[in-house]
Amino acid sequence: MSNTAISIRRFMISRPSRLSRGFFSEKKFDAIKFFLSFVLCLTSYISANAQSGEWTWIKGDSTINPSGSFGTQGVPDPQNNPPGFYESAEWKDLDGNLWLFGGVSSSFVEFGDLWKYNIASNEWTWMKGSGLSSQPGMYGTLGVPSSSNLPGTRAWGVATWVGLDGSLWLYGGLGMNSQSHDFLADLWKYNIATNEWTWVSGSSSMSISPDYGTQGVSSPANTPGSRAETNATWVDSLGNLWLFGGLDGSNSYNDLWKFDITTLMWTWMKGFNGGNQAGTYGTLGIADPSNTPGARFTYGKWKDQYGKFWLFGGYNGNSFDFYDDVWKYDPMLNEWTWESGSNQPNASDALTSNCNPDISNHPSGRHESRACCSDCAGHFWTFGGEGPQFGIYSDLWLFDSNNLQWTLVNGDIQTSKPGIYGIQGIASPGNYPKSRWGGLSWMDDNCRIWLWGGAGISVLDRLNDLWKFIPDPNCPSTVTCSSSCLQSAVAFSSSATSICEKFCINFFDSSANNPASWQWIFPGGAPSSSSDQNPTNICYDTPGVYDVTLITTNANGSDTLTLHNYINVYATPPFPSISQVGYTLTSSPASSYQWQLNSINIPGATNQSYTIMQTGLYTVIVSDSNGCVNSANQYVLISGIDEVNDSNISIHPNPSNGNFIVELLQSENFGEVSIDILNTLGQKNFSSAEKISSHEWKKEIDLHTAASGVYFIEIKTEKEFVRKKILITK
Repeated sequence: MSNTAISIRRFMISRPSRLSRGFFSEKKFDAIKFFLSFVLCLTSYISANAQSGEWTWIKGDSTINPSGSFGTQGVPDPQNNPPGFYESAEWKDLDGNLWLFGGVSSSFVEFGDLWKYNIASNEWTWMKGSGLSSQPGMYGTLGVPSSSNLPGTRAWGVATWVGLDGSLWLYGGLGMNSQSHDFLADLWKYNIATNEWTWVSGSSSMSISPDYGTQGVSSPANTPGSRAETNATWVDSLGNLWLFGGLDGSNSYNDLWKFDITTLMWTWMKGFNGGNQAGTYGTLGIADPSNTPGARFTYGKWKDQYGKFWLFGGYNGNSFDFYDDVWKYDPMLNEWTWESGSNQPNASDALTSNCNPDISNHPSGRHESRACCSDCAGHFWTFGGEGPQFGIYSDLWLFDSNNLQWTLVNGDIQTSKPGIYGIQGIASPGNYPKSRWGGLSWMDDNCRIWLWGGAGISVLDRLNDLWKFIPDPNCPSTVTCSSSCLQSAVAFSSSATSICEKFCINFFDSSANNPASWQWIFPGGAPSSSSDQNPTNICYDTPGVYDVTLITTNANGSDTLTLHNYINVYATPPFPSISQVGYTLTSSPASSYQWQLNSINIPGATNQSYTIMQTGLYTVIVSDSNGCVNSANQYVLISGIDEVNDSNISIHPNPSNGNFIVELLQSENFGEVSIDILNTLGQKNFSSAEKISSHEWKKEIDLHTAASGVYFIEIKTEKEFVRKKILITK
């Protein structure tokens, strides 16, 4: 059997079609069932000790595999509950509500229903979907929203994002397209206000291979391809969607992609253009262009207060390795940094003591820790997941990305714990959720951590329980969740973050909580400050990297947001120089070129050299690898390009249909004659050279396949040169 399994424990109880795909062997399954039963027997007697912070069982069932209660679609009800699901797709909207889509049942079939949980009312609402499993997608027309559109049923690590405008995005997963079941490559957007899905990009077909194109260059043909098992996703300050790694059934990936929501094109930004690549760690804490995490599928991710992307751990389904490493990606520099954890797989937990932050602490290598969340002060929280020896955890850890310290906040490092539910709605120090993997989590605006569903200790257990955790401000005392940070109103974006010197950009306030005044600070910009809500024409005259700060104020006070190294200003490339040999002009080297005649672009004239066809004012505009052009506009005036005639040379007929004769009359040259025919772009359509053996010489030329238009014929001997226009008409 193949070793390219998604997980040894994944797809164990599944349909025969999955067994035939080679995801696992029955012997492995029997061995792991025995191991899990043994671990459960050893650990089931353990009772929960009093913990720092308190869990509350809020909603759902304490039993496994609940069927849920759908109620009436679109109508919230206290009795509504989704069924127990493993690896649903999830979002936290801009109002703090939880949304989930799809999931895997205990019979290993996927669903495609959309649910919303409102914290304030403590009610679930079944928003979209049929309530049935294995349903094909209703794609509609690409780019057109419709109330009848619906992604096909899916789960297994669907990539999700929340757009700056509050829209909900999803990509891929494993499930149904319009007709069959496999790995998916479609990108969808859901509009909360209209309750409509839009198929935005990607294929409605199955098993699409990645098309990388050129690294750093967007293209309509680029695609990450069909993949699942990743939610290492981020949204940058411009609203673009970023995606790392994942699995397609045969390969684990370490590629990093960006989807531009304006151009609707993917760009391969970083990593290997294929599967199963080892990582390059470099030096701990040092960024380097060659650094990259190894291939994996992962869920632990967050974005810090400086706009940097972070990921934690993951699993390689080909090597069966669990990771505990922490990585940071800087989208401005396009560089990864290995920040914490081991550069070797399958690390065990390291713990000094609960509530004690320490740089030597770390969770074991693990994945399926989709139950993770973060605040805007750089604190990352992660609950449970699957680790080495396929143990299932119920521990809650905090990582402070400011000082690179891990803290075990709640629970312990034992696996397969049964959980203590207590009384629904009543907090207690003794309560704790049962061990799980593939659950969901988010943090609300009051620093409370919410946990929903997933798979339990057994691969057949499905959960729909909803929990709330209130952190203890003294655990750890050095790092506390800041509700003021979470409630901060400040947010902004810009028309660009990378520009050329002497260029100007616009800024857009997207702050919440109804600010009444704004104070912008633009180091390096002109003007360097503004009190407008949306400043325009902020110009940067000097190359460099610059911060941007926005301070908003309302009746309750002021909030400040500084994005460090937010604006990257590139230098103008050096002045081009133009050399001339004969009728060919050549520019000094650059990344790209555009030749102009009398200030008008010459179509197709984008090479370093250009052969001129007529008298005029020629200009070459060059650009560098950053897209910056020489703004000095170097011009070269070439004159005297006229027809050269000779009565000893005859060209007839002219005009012609492409067939004509060249004759040399009474030539005294018995050497070589060369003939070149060029179009108006300087491209050769015909070229020949041969010896002259008599006073009279002629040659028949066949250009009947050439397009109609004006051409230039150049005839050269040792003593004569003729340059004439010829006209081909069809």
